[in-house]
Amino acid sequence: MENHRRTPNNPSTFDRDSNLRRTGDRPAPRPRYQNRDERFQSRGERAPRPDGFQSRDDRFGKRPSRFGPRNDRNDGKDGFAPKGKVPAWKEEPKIKIVSDLQVTDGKSHGKYLKNSTSAKFTVTPRRLREAMFKILFRRVRARRFLDLCAGCGMIGIEAISRGAIVSTFVERSSKMCSFIKKNMEALEIKTGHGEVVEIELGPFLKRIAKRKRQWDVVYLDHSGGPEFDEAMKYLSRGTAITVGGTLAVEHPSEIFLPERSGVLRRWRVIVQGEKAISFFERQ
Repeated sequence: MENHRRTPNNPSTFDRDSNLRRTGDRPAPRPRYQNRDERFQSRGERAPRPDGFQSRDDRFGKRPSRFGPRNDRNDGKDGFAPKGKVPAWKEEPKIKIVSDLQVTDGKSHGKYLKNSTSAKFTVTPRRLREAMFKILFRRVRARRFLDLCAGCGMIGIEAISRGAIVSTFVERSSKMCSFIKKNMEALEIKTGHGEVVEIELGPFLKRIAKRKRQWDVVYLDHSGGPEFDEAMKYLSRGTAITVGGTLAVEHPSEIFLPERSGVLRRWRVIVQGEKAISFFERQ
């Protein structure tokens, strides 16, 4: 039986339909152009750019903008900046911390404090302060801070700079109290945020124990001797420290304070050179 499938091998079936192409027909070859411009000009089109892209003005034409000339490279000078980027006019030059008398962070970052030239009154090294406030950042912000044996007020001012509501400075030397007041004036700290008390450490804690006044974070510089031991007796009873509050004691690195002392429990110790800070929490 003869196969009537319409295949190129059966020319008789292709002859029956004039619309079908006969065997052996090939499509007309495409004209060859010397370059791409001739190819597009023959069709009345514009040749694309060599990189294959067209600018917005080429596609849609130039249109005036009501916001002025377009700034493709937005560096923030016009008041608008990409998401997550600070405008250039808001960026402040970074201040390097090169002295122990500089505030390490916060509103007063990089500003210098005045201190006595006497060797008795030294400030906590800046690297130790940075490490301490990195740990206490959430405990200090929007809280009350007590700086015992304040000296020139470096620790308490650091706390205010980092967001503390109020810092109380306790210092027995009238000369150092005057330095604290001068430093607060220079840094434009309002009197409501800084409280200076000129008194001995023992009588101050005894008075506070009767008034039952408390702070969220208490800082004590280890000076040794009976004054420090008396202060630790009051603090171990919970004097001046809120429940869940923190006591930070600065001491020489070769001295180890007990893990538990009354209602205080030590939860961390950091060491920086010859100095160390032990952190206690009131339970």
